[in-house]
Parts: sequence; structure tokens; C-alpha cells
Amino acid sequence: MIVNRYILRNIHLGTLGALLVLVSLALFFTFIRELDDLGQGEYGIGQVLKYLALVSPGKVVEFMPLAILLGSMLSLGALANNSELIAMQASGVTQRRMLGAVLQAALVVAVISFLLADWVVPDSEANARKVRSLRSEQTTNFDAREGLWLKDESKVVYVHVLLPNGFARDIEIYQFDREGDLVSLIKAARAQPLGGGWELYEVSRTLLDDGQASSQQLERLNYPGNLSHQLLQVLLVEPRQMSSRDLYAYLQFLDENRLDATVEHLIFWKKMFYPLTIVIMCLLSFPFVMGSQRHSNTGQRLLIGIMIGLSYFIVGQLLTQVSIFLGGYTFVIALAPNLMFFALAIYLLFGRGGTGLHSLRRRQSDNARVAEAVVPGIGLEKTPQVTKPETQQRQ
Repeated sequence: MIVNRYILRNIHLGTLGALLVLVSLALFFTFIRELDDLGQGEYGIGQVLKYLALVSPGKVVEFMPLAILLGSMLSLGALANNSELIAMQASGVTQRRMLGAVLQAALVVAVISFLLADWVVPDSEANARKVRSLRSEQTTNFDAREGLWLKDESKVVYVHVLLPNGFARDIEIYQFDREGDLVSLIKAARAQPLGGGWELYEVSRTLLDDGQASSQQLERLNYPGNLSHQLLQVLLVEPRQMSSRDLYAYLQFLDENRLDATVEHLIFWKKMFYPLTIVIMCLLSFPFVMGSQRHSNTGQRLLIGIMIGLSYFIVGQLLTQVSIFLGGYTFVIALAPNLMFFALAIYLLFGRGGTGLHSLRRRQSDNARVAEAVVPGIGLEKTPQVTKPETQQRQ
């Protein structure tokens, strides 16, 4: 148990260090980009810093797979360079037990990351979009729990649910005359983007004239508003930033309306497999440290980790384009990169090359001799007796 806790502690500290570096670099470049919008509307330096703080959880989730890969390689590599892993093996700790400790560390990080992505990131991103909307001079009031209010010339638009790609549900449009009196009210169950406005469905329109109200029901109605597309883009929540529950509800909305949801389905399954990605990235670090690369320096391990992370990203992007082209197989496409790199990890771990666990077993005797040189008394089973030569015995 002590060995497991020691390995867990080193992997978590290494992951935290790598994560701080990656997230800091991402936030720095985000800060540079936001400086271009500084001074627009009410968007000042305080709002920029608040925006950076709010997008930080999303950056943590985005870089976590690469961070645990680099952190595990560097932390386990440091243990290997200090001959601590050899001493553990010589004292009876098997490679399988070390691998179990590595997987435990990965599972802890995977659970924390999934909870962060599903519970913290959606709200933080919504508040970040609200802060960034201060660049616009249009009057808006947005809260994920209360809906969205928009001022569109003489009309006030209320959107209960604003979905990605400009779709919306439960819309109310209040139109006022020059004196500020309400002249019409439009309610719609859902809306689809149409130029600068929406095409409304399941519409109920009420007209007010001289104290008289008349209503009518329409299957659809075009709303040629003057809504700012840039403003809506700022306030929209992207599918990858939604919680799994909200994303599933959005998929149902798209399917019910027979809209193309290939990309959204792919994002949903990637979110479901996100913890598995973290575990596999951590698993990949083990054979490179315990195998033929165990004597490589920090720079080499860092390069290997970056190349593996870059390869995973490229494979994922290529398969995403294939899924979009084929228009389906989203479950298989989302799982494929994980299966490919899991197969690579299994081959490196249990293959008969120089990095597999089979070759590690053949080197156990050599490790025991090295451990005896590092820590006297470890790995020494029996002290051989030294006999005097026969000539000395006769004398």
C-alpha cells in the first residue's frame, strides 16, 4: 500500500505540474487575443481577467489527457533515473503491481476530470460568454437558468433555451409602439435560424388594438428580425461545453426535428469516452519508463509524450472528418482512437520486444544485482561461504 500511495502521489504531482504549464500557456495566448477587444463597450481589463478565470476549467479539461501522459512519463522517469523502481522490484514489488498503481492514479484523475467537465465547465463557460458579451453595445441579459432577453429595435425577444447553431426553444416576442405600449405578442415552441431572424414553428400570435385582443394559431411564421449573429455566437453554448444531460436533450431535439446531428452525436460519444482516454494516456507512459526507454533523459520522455499526444489528436481529427463524410458510425469513430492507442499500450506492455513485461522478467536478476549495489542487503538471498584453498588447509 505504501508503494501504491508513493506512485500515486508522484503521478498526481507530475500531472499537476504538466497541467499548470499547459493551461498557463493556453491562457497567455487567450489573454493576447482578448487584448484586441479591450475597450469595446464595457469590456475592460477587469473583465478580461474575469473571463480568463472562467475559461480556465475548460482549459483544464481540454489538456488533461496530454497532461497525465506527460506527467506520468516525467514522474515515473524520475523514479527510474533514481533507481527507485529497481529497488521496488528487488524488494518484491512486481511490475503488475506497479501497473495497478498507475491505473489507480489514472482512474482518480479520470473521475475528477469527468465531474469537472460535466458540472463545472458548462456554468463557467456560460458566465464567460456573459462577460465577453459586454463588448457588444446591444442590451442583453443572459442567465443559463433564467433564459435570454434581447432588444431588437422596437421588439423585446425572450428565449428560454438558446441552442447551438442558432436553434431556440420557447420563444416570446413582445412588440411595442413608439409610446411604449404593447401591440403584439408572439409565442413559438421552437425556432430555426433564417438569415438575420428565425423561422418560428407552432406559433401563437396575439394582436392588441384599442383594448381588443385577437389571437391566431400558425404552423410556422417568419420573424425577419435584426438579431446580431455575432451576439448570438457569443451567448451560444457549444455542444462540447454542454453537460452530458443537456447534450443528450439537444440530440433528442435535433432527432425529433430530423436535423443532421452527426457532429453532435460524435461530441456526445467523445464526452462519454473521455475518462477512458485519460486512463489509456496514463497507461501508455508505463512501458516507455519500464522498458528500453527507462534510461532516457527528461527531454526524450517529453518529446515522446508530445508525439503520442499529437498522434492521438491527428488520428481523432481524421476520424472525425471520416464520420462527417460518411454521416454515421459516430459510436465507432469516437471509440476508435482509444482502441488503437489501447492496442499500442498492450503491445508495448506484453509484447516480446524490448519494452514488454516479458523482457522485464528476464532482466529481474540483473535488476537485483543493481539494487544490491544501490541499497546493500536488498536482493541478497544467501551469502556464499568462502573456502580456503587445499594447500592452505594442509599447511
